[in-house]
Amino acid sequence: MDEKRGVRNGDLVLPGDYLGVIEEYFPGDGVKEEDGELYAVRAGRVVIDQDRMEISVEPITDTPPLPKAGDIVVARVIEVKPQAAIVQIVKIEGRENDREIATSKLAGIHISQVRDGYVDSINREFRIGDIVRARVIATEKSPIQLSTKGPDLGVIYALCTRCRTPLVRRGEKLVCPRCGHVETRKLSSLYRKVKV
Repeated sequence: MDEKRGVRNGDLVLPGDYLGVIEEYFPGDGVKEEDGELYAVRAGRVVIDQDRMEISVEPITDTPPLPKAGDIVVARVIEVKPQAAIVQIVKIEGRENDREIATSKLAGIHISQVRDGYVDSINREFRIGDIVRARVIATEKSPIQLSTKGPDLGVIYALCTRCRTPLVRRGEKLVCPRCGHVETRKLSSLYRKVKV
């Protein structure tokens, strides 16, 4: 019978790998005890805390990000209703190297959260296919609630509703360089400056 070998700090282990015995260490996070022996319950790196006499396994994979209140997200408009724009979150700003978002990617921008002041029609602010930069204001309800109030929030990329050519900003309006069609949106000061 092979003799079981303990592990050292920093060793990579897989679920079920033998780590040592209960007389050596207390089981920490990611470790289970069976008949006095300690085993890894997840893939990761061994972390031995000599002061607490505890062994744990720290995961080596990132956990999927969850949008939280205050985060800035980039989203694509998929539906415009009379009182809200429904968007699909593409990414959380500042978390480009993270995995895909762990929750439903649907979010809503209520007409009261489009801009400071009165909004007559949300159809003048957003169109299907627009790329929007928004702040997360609530995650408790589904869909996630977003706001585009603020100069750097709003539409950052839009296509002409007639010919689908990327629109160019001229002051507070958007102009199609191909067909000359003029459109309005709740524009971000970062229009076409943010990489999507």
